[in-house]
Amino acid sequence: MLDTAEVWAIALTDLRITGKELNLAQRKSMALEWPPTAPADFLALARTQQASPYPIANDAFVTACSNCGMKGDVERKWKHEVVYETANRIGFGVLASATDFFLKTFTATYKQVCAEHASGTSFVIPKSHRLAHSHEPVQAGSEADKKINERLAGLRRLAV
Repeated sequence: MLDTAEVWAIALTDLRITGKELNLAQRKSMALEWPPTAPADFLALARTQQASPYPIANDAFVTACSNCGMKGDVERKWKHEVVYETANRIGFGVLASATDFFLKTFTATYKQVCAEHASGTSFVIPKSHRLAHSHEPVQAGSEADKKINERLAGLRRLAV
């Protein structure tokens, strides 16, 4: 831990971090699901003038891994289409069992996908394959109404 803190202190000093930036980055990093793994990423939290339309790579990695690990027809929250596209390119099976060591590989692909999206490429998260719920009452006198009444009459005979 001490070695890591020392390396970060040297890197942040070389990047000319100010006290105000340090406090701001620290506050912002506390709200993340996944802490920054590099001093430059940590500093970027404070120096970002305009909020990026894309999730931070660490956050995107956690989202992709958890969504890829889901089984069955469940609703997945990708946060942004670039997260889904990155997961699609890498492979859902790979990300479902990925560990923290895979973050570097994920980040490289993620940056490429974000650059493509920023230059105008469109990615789409597919809609769920679930059927929409609709309720249509049975019309009196219809075939369905006749079948229902026949079955109800049969059940009433069994109940008596």
